[in-house]
Amino acid sequence: MARKFRSSEDTNLDIFEAIKRAFMRRGFVRQKSNKTSPKRTLPTGIFRKKRLMAVTLDSHDILFKANTIFPFTLFPDTVVVDREKVTFVSRYFFGTAKVTSIPIRDILSVEADIGPFFGSVHTSSRYFITVPHSINWLWRHNAIQLQRLLQGYIIANEQEIDCADIEKGKLISMLNDLGQGASN
Repeated sequence: MARKFRSSEDTNLDIFEAIKRAFMRRGFVRQKSNKTSPKRTLPTGIFRKKRLMAVTLDSHDILFKANTIFPFTLFPDTVVVDREKVTFVSRYFFGTAKVTSIPIRDILSVEADIGPFFGSVHTSSRYFITVPHSINWLWRHNAIQLQRLLQGYIIANEQEIDCADIEKGKLISMLNDLGQGASN
C-alpha cells in the first residue's frame, strides 16, 4: 500500500538514499562496516590524486595470466588477474572478443573442475550471480593456480586486508597459500 504525501513539507524523501538502501538489502551494493578506518574516509586534494595514481599503477601489475589450449578452442580465451580486477577475454572470431572485467572485491566464489590434464574455473560475482563466468580448457596447473589465487584474494578482502603494499612475488605466494584447500 502506497502512502500519499499531502505536501513536500511533511517529509524529506531522498529517492537516491532509498534506492541505495534497497540495493544494500539485496546484496548488490556492499554495506560499509561500522569500523572507522582512515582507508574508508574520502581523501582530499593531492592525496586523492596520489591514491588514483597508485591504484592505476597497481592495476598494471599482472599477478596471473593464462590462455586456453588451442586445439580445443579454435580462438583461445585469456584470463588475467591483477591487483584490482580479473579480466576474462572470450574470443569468438579473428579480431573479435568479449572482455569482461570484475573487481576482485566483488567476486563471491571460485570453483575449479580439475581433470588429469585440463581444468576449468567458474567464478560468480556480485553482478553475475545467476550465470557464473567460466573459462574452460586451461592446463591443469593453471586452473589450480587461478582458483587458489582468487580464493586467497576473496579471503583477504573479507578480512579487510590491504594487499596494495605487498611485493608481487610475496603476494602471489601468500594468496596461493591462503587459497589452498585441504584436499589440494
